[in-house]
Amino acid sequence: MNDILYINGQIYTVDSSKSWAEAVAVKSGKITFVGTNDEAKSIEAKETVDLDGKMMLPGFIEAHGHVTWGAIDSLFKVSLFGADNVEFYIETIRKFVQENPELPVYEGAGWENPFFGKNGPSRKVLDEICSDKPMLMWSHDKHSLWVNTYVLDLCGIDKNTQVPAGNVIEREDDGTPSGTLREFAAIALVDSVKPVFNKEHYKKAIEWVQKDFAQYGVTSIMDPLLDPEDDAIAAIRELNDEGRLICKMRGALKSSETDSYKHIDEFPKIREDVDSHMFKIQQVKLFADGVVEGKTAFLKQPYEGENYAGDPIWNKDDMNEFCRKVDELGFDIHVHSIGDAATSMTLDALDFINEKNPSRDRRPVITHLQIVDSADYSRIKQHKVAAVTNPYWHFKYRGFFEDIEVPYLGERAYHEYPMKSLLDAGIILGGASDYNVTPVPAPLRGIQIGVTRVGIDENPDDMDLVLAPEERLSVEQMVELFTMGNAYALRMEDITGSIEVGKCADLVILEENIFEIPHQDIYKVKVIQTVSEGKIIYKG
Repeated sequence: MNDILYINGQIYTVDSSKSWAEAVAVKSGKITFVGTNDEAKSIEAKETVDLDGKMMLPGFIEAHGHVTWGAIDSLFKVSLFGADNVEFYIETIRKFVQENPELPVYEGAGWENPFFGKNGPSRKVLDEICSDKPMLMWSHDKHSLWVNTYVLDLCGIDKNTQVPAGNVIEREDDGTPSGTLREFAAIALVDSVKPVFNKEHYKKAIEWVQKDFAQYGVTSIMDPLLDPEDDAIAAIRELNDEGRLICKMRGALKSSETDSYKHIDEFPKIREDVDSHMFKIQQVKLFADGVVEGKTAFLKQPYEGENYAGDPIWNKDDMNEFCRKVDELGFDIHVHSIGDAATSMTLDALDFINEKNPSRDRRPVITHLQIVDSADYSRIKQHKVAAVTNPYWHFKYRGFFEDIEVPYLGERAYHEYPMKSLLDAGIILGGASDYNVTPVPAPLRGIQIGVTRVGIDENPDDMDLVLAPEERLSVEQMVELFTMGNAYALRMEDITGSIEVGKCADLVILEENIFEIPHQDIYKVKVIQTVSEGKIIYKG
């Protein structure tokens, strides 16, 4: 006998036929039946739930969300998200310091580049708040770190300090570091003063963040930057052993910024130790470049009005060889790529490793893809790359589009973040929030913006507001991104991502059918229930 039978639903299955159903049965966490109400009359179940016309979709999948550090940010750091002006940052940090005098280090996250000049925020602002303890404030995209003079002095960062190509120490006119460090090798210079969070911190954070995601209909989460040197992996494993993971967790191991091979020989053992139905680590993350707002994205053509096109994080031969080693160990690569030159360089690495081992069933992921050369579309398809995009950003973002992207990219800004052109080229698309770069990781918001290409409360009929209208996708296509597209990216398509017999009962029930309402109202639709492995993990 089945545990539960859902009837009278508008159920979009996202199966290969893109079929609809009215009823679904679940037993022991698996789907045992998908069909019509009439067919369901013969199904026996301990409980029958009348959906009364509500919509059911496969549980959403987060294919790239920094949930461990994002949850740590939310629970244990000062939040700088949601500012309207610089004073917000100053007063928020000042209040946090006043309320937490016992902390040995003050750390925060969420400031945005448009509120500051091209050199970023100054150490002197933080010095006025606290000059005798370390202060480390991460930008919202985690590619820049704002520090006070105390940190610079403690870590010996001065006029003579140099960093690898693709990284930046912003400086005052006389060469003195101004207080902003950009990209991870530069940021690694202050690793010695960062707060250390233990396993219990991470367990508390991960339990909290699972519930946070569940309210948005998410049943599987990929953390793309798990560090072998911290306790996050051990915390997730312990939660899994204790039966306290309510979402399936997947991860990518972080390659060291300063020594790429530092832990690589340990990667297979880490993968083996955590390997389970609910938690797997199958990818290794690397950065091909930085971000446009820091002028650290690697472009094929120079930044507007300059002779500088950015630098790659990697030397080409080094990247090829590192990816070959990762591939040899049986991991998939998960590559941060913002600029078109960075994507081409990543594809070159895939060419290289494919020549070395053409028979391997690899599943490479390239994420973000802000500027992509259409000449590379065929190569992306050829390598069966999962293009994990961030539709939450695909609009003319306040402060960024007019103040940074257009001045830095020129005409390229008006065609950034391709979607439909990638899909039309036969490329497999996924969708992700990059949480907590996106503080509200609600897939319905991502779906709406992918369809409208305007801000969440903006008019999609006002074409002056629309970013690259030719890149709009349909609701059906966007739903597939957050379900089967992401399942492919995470090697989970055999167990989740669609509502089919034999798959896990990972489901989300919505108050309304998002295919039938105005596109600008999709994000308003209430999540009634989120079901993972047949169990209710959120009830609205």
